[in-house]
Amino acid sequence: MHRTIRLTGRRQLAKSSVAVRVTEVGEKRLLTIAITDRKVFRGFPEDARISVRLTENKQMELVQFGTVGSPRHATEINNTSFGDPSCQLRVASASTDQLGLLLGSSDSWRLNSEKEHQEGGSKGILRFLPKDIAPRVWKLDIQENAHPVVQIDKRIPDARTWVRTDPVFISAVLPAILYQVFDDVLSQDSPQDTPWMKDWIMWADSVMPGKPPPASSDEVGDRRRWIEDLIDSFCQRHHLSDRIVDMLTASQVDK
Repeated sequence: MHRTIRLTGRRQLAKSSVAVRVTEVGEKRLLTIAITDRKVFRGFPEDARISVRLTENKQMELVQFGTVGSPRHATEINNTSFGDPSCQLRVASASTDQLGLLLGSSDSWRLNSEKEHQEGGSKGILRFLPKDIAPRVWKLDIQENAHPVVQIDKRIPDARTWVRTDPVFISAVLPAILYQVFDDVLSQDSPQDTPWMKDWIMWADSVMPGKPPPASSDEVGDRRRWIEDLIDSFCQRHHLSDRIVDMLTASQVDK
């Protein structure tokens, strides 16, 4: 079997060889791991330690899953603030002379958003994540190296469907989200160098073609007017005010 060895000497592990999920049991959050390809651990010492590293917003937690010879399938997550962290599968030495030496690791992947994409969902530029944020209904989390996340009060049934179909949320909240995101994007010196910001700028060009965003060095008023024009174009394209009026008119008729 062909094995890829990194320049560091550690083995390249396929991230598809495990399925990682978060499960809530009471007030506890458990990270579970299912090994879908046992061959990935062949050749490692039986006492080598298996772990998954979670990172988000400069926070990191190393979640331990036992050893290659005796893997554990669930471990409690200590950090309760993780929303959609980046994951990395790791195997480390447990021998006395090489304790903690990394023997193998995978590329990183997103715990929630990439799972949705693999299961047939759309992996877009804006992610929605049910979370315990009451008394807030929604909150925008703009991260440094990942697409923005809209946190939704987890008590709302089927929150991800609600944000995509509710006319009030789409008409009243999405424009506010667009403003916050592009206010952050246009404040950067070189937003094109950040992958998620580049995706958003490309999306803006599809909504308002032929009108590129102003540079961060331009007047604040120019940047704000550009954002307002983008929001107007977005609302017009999706007939957002008409949808709200139609909904309110229909509710009056029903009465």
